[in-house]
Amino acid sequence: MDVKRPGDYVYLLGCTANELGASEYLTMKGFVGNNVPKVDAASAYARYLAYHGAVLQGLVASCHDLSDGGLAVAAAESAFAGGFGISIDLSRVPWKGDEAGWTDAALLFSESASRLLVTVRPEHAEAFESALGDDCCARIGKVTEQPVLSIEAIEGNTIVSAELAELKEAWQSTLREL
Repeated sequence: MDVKRPGDYVYLLGCTANELGASEYLTMKGFVGNNVPKVDAASAYARYLAYHGAVLQGLVASCHDLSDGGLAVAAAESAFAGGFGISIDLSRVPWKGDEAGWTDAALLFSESASRLLVTVRPEHAEAFESALGDDCCARIGKVTEQPVLSIEAIEGNTIVSAELAELKEAWQSTLREL
């Protein structure tokens, strides 16, 4: 789950769609939404088989599922669990759907099913990409030495720059409230 070393590449396996319905993001805003995540079992199964093959070849450094909270939460959890930062470029996130739904919010918080956030050592990148193929597999960022989660918007401006300690406290404070 946790990122292992600075310089590793960050990949997103699986396509993101405008599926914010019933998401943590819309719940926090007081909405439900209509576009709930849909599972494409055949695509997910093929991706998981390819991912499993990459694991067996020793190509994967870490992996975290994207579920509650989407990419933003998975990246934060992976970063503060490992103690290294992550830098992500949203314009590189694989998108499935119409252009109108392609927004920073959808890319950050969509809970599209069957996606994985994976880190790979640079020397394994070519073999990893070959093992996964082009079907919704994209290098979207890099693990950094600085303990900061940095996310670049579709348009290129930085929309998230947060210290890991701040993110971890926000995450843990919700658990203390239960």
